[in-house]
This record gives sequence, structure tokens and C-alpha cells, in this order.
Amino acid sequence: MTRRTRNQTSALLRRLAAAENSFLEQEFLAPVVSGGVVRVRVGGVICKLRVEPADFVGWGVFRPVSHTEALLEREASLAERRAYLKLLPDVRLVVCRRARDMWFGSAGRFGDGRIDLVGAAPIQLATEVQQFDVVSARFDGGLFWFDEVDRRHDPRQASYLREALSERVVPTEVARKGLTAEERAAYDLAYWELVRPPEERRAKRRRGRHAVELPVDNDLVARRLRESLSHAGAELVDYLERADGFRVRYQVGGQHYTSSVDKNDLTVQVAGICLSGEDEKFDLGSLVGVLREGAGDVLRVGDQGILESDYWQIHPRRNR
Repeated sequence: MTRRTRNQTSALLRRLAAAENSFLEQEFLAPVVSGGVVRVRVGGVICKLRVEPADFVGWGVFRPVSHTEALLEREASLAERRAYLKLLPDVRLVVCRRARDMWFGSAGRFGDGRIDLVGAAPIQLATEVQQFDVVSARFDGGLFWFDEVDRRHDPRQASYLREALSERVVPTEVARKGLTAEERAAYDLAYWELVRPPEERRAKRRRGRHAVELPVDNDLVARRLRESLSHAGAELVDYLERADGFRVRYQVGGQHYTSSVDKNDLTVQVAGICLSGEDEKFDLGSLVGVLREGAGDVLRVGDQGILESDYWQIHPRRNR
């Protein structure tokens, strides 16, 4: 090694040491998935840090206590999360299936030269999505991070595909004006994953570590909600799963309503009608009874369901 090379190496190490020391003096924002580890870039070098609490999953602001450990200070705000994601390229995906707690998405725009996505890829930290939604995901070179549902896309397309899948309509018979080739491809993936015999799904999982078997949890949830509603004289339209409950859309006497209920016992979190603060005294079935008895005397919360502001009031930590 020449004297000039030694000097350059020493200067590089000094700059890296200075960057590491500076890093220890400031908080940083990072997404965390299961495993309790975050990756940060310090002086151009990727470092892995264990986080506390180890079971935290989501977007957080952390304080490093060493070059290998960091403590969660608080959950990141929506504005902070969006600022982080804007630094990454935007990729459209069609949400096509769910395995355990992970949503998967297929290409939402064929011919995107930035990435060649074959099949479906996991969408990290995807929340407030339903099957066949078109979403914006940000790609960091290895993972797709959920940004938001594409509000410009017609939600009726996704609703139609969900209904078709629940009725096991074969892909060749799916017919709705305006469906894109990407949406049809996503439906095809979801359909064949759903109807494939269990032994074939197990064989697929054994053949490749990236092959994931689609569980039947979604069908069981729909059946549970449908039974609770039908006993009270209502009809399930669709539902959205959240961390602590379900947002259920249903029909009573030709009118559509949306309510949020607890996952465990289906007790009401937000009724979607005026119950004078008594929402939690009802479960989904008894709430339908109130709707049927009250007929036109109830006050509905918007024609499209629960307002977004209501959700932030229920879960204030997500809107810090």
C-alpha cells in the first residue's frame, strides 16, 4: 500500500467515524417489520440496529444508544412517513391476495421498465387496503413499502372483483367494462390460488421458499360476519380488516351502512349511526335490530360509510 493510499484510507475512516458519532446524537425515522431490526445508512454504509421494544412493527422515530441498538421514541406521524416515502420511486401494484398478516400485490402497470415483477410480491406495512385495490408502493431496491390506496382508481372495479372471487367466477367469465389487463391478471392469480387443491398448494410451498399458501382466514371471517348479519336480517356487502377490528359494510332494507366492530366478539366500536355515545353496548347483530326498528329515524354518517376523521378519533396515535 502506497503512502497516498494509506492517507486516503485513513481519511475515509475518519469521515466514517465522524458520521457514526454524529448519528448517535440524532433521532432517525425508519420502518420496522417483524424481527425487531432496522437498517440505516451511516456515511454511505448500511448498518443494522436492534430496536426496543423488539415487538414493535410500523413506522417509528428512534434514538440510537449504540451503533447496534436503538430505542423507540414515538410512532412516526403521517407527514413524516410520507416525506420518507417520497424519496423512493413510486410503483403501482394491484393487491391480489393475503397470506397470514401480509398482503401481496401484482404489477399494476405492465411495461414499467424500472422493475420486472413476475407474480406477486409482499407489500410491507400495508394497512386499510382490500383485495384488488390499486395501491401506490415505494420500492427501495429490495422491498415494496405501502404508501396509499390510489384514490384516482375506480373502487367499483375492486368491489366487482371481490364479489366475483367470492362466487368463484372463473377468470375467463369475469366481465366488467373498464377492467385493466393488470386487474385481470391479479384476479387470475387470486382465483387459481384459491381454488387450487390443498395438496398442490403445499407442494408449491415446498418447491420454493417464496411460494406462499393462501390461508382460508378471509373466508372464515366473511362467513362469521355474514352469519351475524343474516340472523338479524341484514346482508354483508364487504368488510375491511384492521389491527383491532373490522369495518363492515352491509345492507338493511335496501339501505347501506358501515360500522366498525371488535375482532373478538363483534361488539360495536363505531356504529355509523347516532346512538348517543352508547355504541359499545351493542354487537353487530343487535345494531342491525336497532336499524330495523328505527327505520328512517336513524342518522347516517355519510353515504359512503364512516368518515375518515372518525377513524383518526378512534386511533389517535396514528395521527400524531
